[in-house]
Amino acid sequence: MNKRSPIHHVATVLVVAVTSLLILFPLYWMLTTSFKPEAEIFQVPPTLLPETIVVENYEFAWTQTQIPVYFKNSIIYVLGTLVVVLACGSLAAYGMSRFKFRGKPVFLLILLLTQVMPMTTLLVPLFVTFGNFNLLNNRLALVAVYAAIQLPLAIWLLLAYFNSVPKEIDEAAHIDGCTSLQVLYKIMLPLSKPGLMAVGLSVSIWVWQELMLAMTFTTVDSMRPIMAGISASIARAGVRWGQMNAAGMISVVPIIIAYIFLQRNLIAGLTGGAVKE
Repeated sequence: MNKRSPIHHVATVLVVAVTSLLILFPLYWMLTTSFKPEAEIFQVPPTLLPETIVVENYEFAWTQTQIPVYFKNSIIYVLGTLVVVLACGSLAAYGMSRFKFRGKPVFLLILLLTQVMPMTTLLVPLFVTFGNFNLLNNRLALVAVYAAIQLPLAIWLLLAYFNSVPKEIDEAAHIDGCTSLQVLYKIMLPLSKPGLMAVGLSVSIWVWQELMLAMTFTTVDSMRPIMAGISASIARAGVRWGQMNAAGMISVVPIIIAYIFLQRNLIAGLTGGAVKE
């Protein structure tokens, strides 16, 4: 194997460094702006680091707005969607991986096609339906929509993982007296833990940062998740850059923490089912 030249190595490092800087700079700017007083935010030329560090923006965002309520709602929506997606997705993926039935390729194709449908096409019919059944500002209704949108991708990811597990393991378990459900929960799910964690993290991040559906189906602060709540607060009170950036930092911290601790599982889960031994 040919060794890479020093020039190639330096060029690779520079490309990675520049790309990382472009990706991380907006987050850095939001963080520093959240600690600046209002006058310094509009200072020309702008300061890369706060000359005066203030925490009033965070105090205002947490105590004078409904962010604690939005935060709690987002956790409820994330956990509810995770339960539905992982439970239904694992059952569907296991059934399609281990059982033969007529129309299975067509069903998988339909699942895949749902992912290319623009979400905006769902807003009006769902809004009318929810309105007719008094399901607006209803947590269960929003969880159902989130789960329905995320379920096809979860099934595809888990299907690839289940297909990578030899069927001889199932046969041995059946000989020992296990039912199909026992094989799923006692054998398949533990062996597919990286895939489940990858699906869980992907679903959690998507639900946490989703805005359009939440703004459409929730109109009161007591039901809004954090992204929709912050957007509604800005619309009511106007743009206050320091407080807005503080609220933004509060909203992204859980995602950053989850990604830091689970990134290895995410990578393993997304690639683990790609190669069948």
